[in-house]
Amino acid sequence: MKVAIIGAGFAGLCASVLLKKAGVSFCLYERQARAGKKLLATGNGRCNLTNKNLSPDYYYGDRDFASYALSAFDNNALIDFMLSIGVPCVAEENKIFPRSLQASSILDMLRLAEGECEICEKEVKKIVPSKNGFKVVTDIEESFDKVLICCGGKASKSLSGGGSYNLLTDLGYKLTPLKPAIVQLKCDGTKALNGIKVNGAVTIDNRTEKGEILFTAYGLSGPPVLQIARDASGKTVDLDLVPDLTFNEILELFNQKQSLDYLTAEHLFTGFLNKQLGRELLRACDITPFSTPVSKIKPHQLKALANKVKKFSFEIKDTNGFENAQVTAGGISCEHFDKTTMESKKHKGLYLAGEILDVDGECGGYNLQWAFSSACVAVEDIIK
Repeated sequence: MKVAIIGAGFAGLCASVLLKKAGVSFCLYERQARAGKKLLATGNGRCNLTNKNLSPDYYYGDRDFASYALSAFDNNALIDFMLSIGVPCVAEENKIFPRSLQASSILDMLRLAEGECEICEKEVKKIVPSKNGFKVVTDIEESFDKVLICCGGKASKSLSGGGSYNLLTDLGYKLTPLKPAIVQLKCDGTKALNGIKVNGAVTIDNRTEKGEILFTAYGLSGPPVLQIARDASGKTVDLDLVPDLTFNEILELFNQKQSLDYLTAEHLFTGFLNKQLGRELLRACDITPFSTPVSKIKPHQLKALANKVKKFSFEIKDTNGFENAQVTAGGISCEHFDKTTMESKKHKGLYLAGEILDVDGECGGYNLQWAFSSACVAVEDIIK
């Protein structure tokens, strides 16, 4: 038996390792100049592999389809697999990382385990079902008994190739609408705050995430923003800049400073929030000039300022696009595939794994877990 694996990302590399261990002949095709480029960027180069809190509830798209693979090959299975190729893991709260905290170490060990046999800069242009298997067309045509497609999604094209959905749509498979997920937000009014970070809470549509918020020239970034950015375009994002204090506690702090008659308006935030961020809050509440003595600020202005600290709002123009997204929402419809095998219901011997399917997870290791789990289910059936 000879298997073609298309895409040398995390799913494709894991599948290659498993096939090699089983003694199955395979070819691993990669459109990029090297394998695993997107993997190197995962978790800011630290590679968040999975999460202790693994559940289908952290996934979108066809959640029911994903549930079998996530259960059959869970977070413990991924940790054990990593150890089997020489990569011990550690936990930071609920997130699981390689002990080295280097994504490059995972890529190195995966490539060594699969024999460094990937064929790079080799784009698969077409898959042709034949009587005895499939013909895979690159610059040449080769025959295989089975094909496993792990091409990833449209996100981060410069790292992943941007998906190869046409390989499936040309064969009659349905593609659900694609949109960027785990992505930054474009908003007006943040340019003056570019580079400022604050530990706060982000709310869109009654969903709140906490963590480090990064103001950028184009809008907002940081883990809680990425987590909550799905379907955010055209909506309003509310920032609580000091989630550990109540409105009344913030107002009391302002009142205490107001008793110090040598302070000016901008000193209301000195030692409390970033100075430039404080100035923008003062502008938003029309408390200018900044040299205004604190004793001259009226009670209703202080209340408005405390409210602004708890609810600093921005209109979302758009997300920052596929090229800056970590994952693609949408993909090849799962209705065409068996969730217990990842095999096509239309073409026996054709399998899919990872982001190319209509399954995507939240931040926190969930997408690499899905890539691994789905690849394992596919390889298990191929080996059978």
